[in-house]
Amino acid sequence: MFLDPKKIIRHAPVKASHRVGDFGTGAGHYAHILGERLGAEGSVYAFDAFTPHLDALRRAWSAQAQLYAIESDLNTHIPIRNNLLHTAVVANVLHQIEKKGRFISELERVMEPGGSVLVVDWVSSFKNMGPPKEVVLAPSETVRMFRSFGFSVGDMLPAGTHHFAFLAVAPKETI
Repeated sequence: MFLDPKKIIRHAPVKASHRVGDFGTGAGHYAHILGERLGAEGSVYAFDAFTPHLDALRRAWSAQAQLYAIESDLNTHIPIRNNLLHTAVVANVLHQIEKKGRFISELERVMEPGGSVLVVDWVSSFKNMGPPKEVVLAPSETVRMFRSFGFSVGDMLPAGTHHFAFLAVAPKETI
């Protein structure tokens, strides 16, 4: 069974008026679902390094939520202010990021304290149906990386036979 974005996105704690980031938005499957859930008071921040993806997303946008389509290399600085996002989706992109530690550090910076990140990625290459086997991350390694940046990580979520998923909660502010 393949991943169904509508089913997996139900695990993201998204409420009307939230600001939600979709990192590596690609064709915008998650962004569109998020925009529908957020309503007119919410905002979707869709990040991608490939401008044509963002242009296509802007043209196809029909949700009431505000869309901010942002060209961004996720190996570098995420170009939004600290603590802006309530929720983030990192789906099928972490394996592509070369500077994973830098990305997770930046993700922690842009998340509000206690905000949630839905992490979804491939469990295997599946004979190149998925990403090349040398870039596939084990679920345990992915969890370890998020924990090393102060995120707390919940149980694995149902994500079909080809993917893993979990929620990571950004560290709370320290006094």
